[in-house]
Amino acid sequence: MKTFTKFVGSIVLLAGVAMLPAWGQQTDSERADLARYQKYAGAPVDHVKYFTINGFQYLAPDKLAIWFGVNKLYLLTVQTPCNNLAFAKGIGLTAKNNILYSKFDSVTFRHQTCRILKIEPVNELQMKRDARAKASAPPASGG
Repeated sequence: MKTFTKFVGSIVLLAGVAMLPAWGQQTDSERADLARYQKYAGAPVDHVKYFTINGFQYLAPDKLAIWFGVNKLYLLTVQTPCNNLAFAKGIGLTAKNNILYSKFDSVTFRHQTCRILKIEPVNELQMKRDARAKASAPPASGG
């Protein structure tokens, strides 16, 4: 039994170490965008209805932002490992009838499939409003 426990522990450790290079590839800009999107993210939803993918942005080895229209931004968490997601030029979804389900559907690219674990709607409209308000605010005096 001890041997089995050590074996499982080794597997888990190796899987974690294997992910380190991917996390190291995340840029400061991706980290900043992820933090901003998470700030405006709502409670996770089980599914979302969409018409077409208007764009996507890689944020982390297990996170991407996806737009389904104007101010229809969602933060997706995918199961890792999702190798080379950072280099995907385009993505697809396994959704049927234009309804994307968490824990059922996947993001696809380059013959790879990454299961979607979580879908969080992002209040992009409020995010844009706050950014405009911040940009137009007078600078604080340094007294």
